[in-house]
Amino acid sequence: MICRNRYMDKMKKYQDNDFVKVISGVRRSGKSSLLSLFKDHLREQGVEEKQIIEINFEKYQFDELKEGKALHNYMADKATHGKRLYILIDEVQEISEWAKAINNLRVSFDSDIYVTGSNSRMFSGEHLTYLSGRYIEIKVLPLSFKEFLKFKSYDETNLDEAFNEYLQIGTFPAVSLTNQHELVEAILSGLFDSIFTRDIILRGKIRDEGAFYKVAKFVFENIGNTTSANAIKNTLKTAGHKISSDTIDNYLKLMCDAHVLYQCERYDIRGKERLKTNGKYYVVDTGLRNRLLGYRTGNAGHIIENIVFLQLIRLGYEVTVGKNLNSEVDFIAVKEMNKHYFQVSLTALDEKTYEREIESLLQINDQYPKYLITMDKLNLSKEGIIHLNLFDFLLERINFL
Repeated sequence: MICRNRYMDKMKKYQDNDFVKVISGVRRSGKSSLLSLFKDHLREQGVEEKQIIEINFEKYQFDELKEGKALHNYMADKATHGKRLYILIDEVQEISEWAKAINNLRVSFDSDIYVTGSNSRMFSGEHLTYLSGRYIEIKVLPLSFKEFLKFKSYDETNLDEAFNEYLQIGTFPAVSLTNQHELVEAILSGLFDSIFTRDIILRGKIRDEGAFYKVAKFVFENIGNTTSANAIKNTLKTAGHKISSDTIDNYLKLMCDAHVLYQCERYDIRGKERLKTNGKYYVVDTGLRNRLLGYRTGNAGHIIENIVFLQLIRLGYEVTVGKNLNSEVDFIAVKEMNKHYFQVSLTALDEKTYEREIESLLQINDQYPKYLITMDKLNLSKEGIIHLNLFDFLLERINFL
């Protein structure tokens, strides 16, 4: 297995503290592999095999441990006096009242606990109060472009070709580890079915699959465009499909819960407040998008915007869309005391295009850095706007982050 240092470093940093480490993210994004790699790390540190307890709820052999008392008794049998337990649990949301059960393990045993989950609904509900303030979430995304090159063993001599492949086949680790087209299609088909059927349709108890897929296709087609449940309802109604706003809102929430979609809220730069209407949605993986819509070469600007959004999330930023009077800034990225403004475009070599792209940035009256990201190799920085080449940004060749 190939180590993903961004996440492994976090797991090592938080090792042996009193918090439960919750590794969250879309199914097949690499969470299980991280647990395996962390187990190897523990062994290298001299932790004995009997101290490491692994449970994967995708395996039938652990079905009986989905109830809290049974899980407690299982750990009691494994506990060794005077030795810390390292508990690694995959797909923890399968446990009934998982937070209550995990907190019981935390207070009952000398343990360091790491769990994975594929649905953000696990962070809602009254039972989560048992872990309130006692867990650290490590959010895992599929491969960044930099990781993709590493997984594919590509150097940086032909980045344009590698990037096109990255956009076409997507970013899931399993997909990147094969060069056989038929196998790529089979893996993507399996991923699509397991995520959409298991994590969304079945878990969300969706009865009208046809209506759900119409909404999914609309959102996937319109990544990077401001939208709302009501706007989607009106558009589908025009096309002859009658779906209520509440149903659409539920579908969108289910896709966000499964980490398939990410909602990016709008932020009023002048009023300094979040706006609850007309946000944007971005998809976790372009391969899944291509699976639903078919591979298309159009809409490249918004696809690149999607890639930039995900990269900012990977880097630990809270990201919103900026509204400034009648103009819009693609992204406001905030982490701790740092704030950055970003405008994203496929190209800005044309002078009119350049002026249009930076206009909203120039209207912001503060001293935080303002960036224009394009695929242009020529340095277009001027008027205080810093131009970044997309590959320099994605490969983290810049040190402002």
